Amino acid sequence: MTEPNEAARIAALSELIAWAERRERLSADRADAVAAAWRTGTRNVAELARLARVTRDTVYADLAARGVDHRSREQQASGPPKAGATPLRGDSVRTVAKVADAVARPASTHDPDDPLVRVTLAAARALEGVADVLEPPTDQGPGWTPRETLPGLAGEGEKIAHHSHRALAALAERGELAASSEDERKALLHTGRRAVADGASVALTLPTGEVVTLQLGRDEAGLTTLTSDSPLVTGDIDGLDHLEAQAALQTLARIATRHLAEAALTEHRKDTPPGTRPRIRTRTIPSNED
Repeated sequence: MTEPNEAARIAALSELIAWAERRERLSADRADAVAAAWRTGTRNVAELARLARVTRDTVYADLAARGVDHRSREQQASGPPKAGATPLRGDSVRTVAKVADAVARPASTHDPDDPLVRVTLAAARALEGVADVLEPPTDQGPGWTPRETLPGLAGEGEKIAHHSHRALAALAERGELAASSEDERKALLHTGRRAVADGASVALTLPTGEVVTLQLGRDEAGLTTLTSDSPLVTGDIDGLDHLEAQAALQTLARIATRHLAEAALTEHRKDTPPGTRPRIRTRTIPSNED
């Protein structure tokens, strides 16, 4: 028996999931079509019901589900959407999420702590979160409004960043990480529209209730330094610490930048900062032509 082809396996899973999704979203597709016909000028409910081969009550329900008030004759007919201008749909995103999860689950069983496997799992959950925000489940009880699901989506994004940093820290030397952080710092300042955070003082409340102070900074090589006024904070900074500390500092800098007066900024620049190491990366898209 030959070894299964991974690409073929994923393609088959994708097709199976897509078929199930198509079956589940037939009514949603019909509602979209009914609403589109209404909005483009077909205002006869009986005609819409005949064409869709459903009852008039179903047409009324489809229109209501898509935010169309069939009693209002003031709604202007609009032309069809431009080609390629399809809005993001929850069911479509959910299909991608299920494919990503189908890829990640077997890999997680094989190596559950692999950082890229963890990234893929988090990405699948993030896509599922996007689908929940776009189209909240109606059969799962309360707790599914966007204001309740968006924090979870943000949390999955943080997991993606964390495990990506883990993967990078395992591959790169600390000097390389420091140089990359310095390049990023120069690039942000060079735009004229962004501040950078070179350090911070953090009040840290311990599980014991004691409050200690942390000082984050940079040494001459550009690596993150961490000092504290308490002997309870120990250990040296490693590559992962450096990456996550710099990401946190630049998050603080983004917040601060939003509150800077115009006098603190300079003319926007798009040219490359002097001395920046070139990063050449291209992706070739296969062609269907011979």
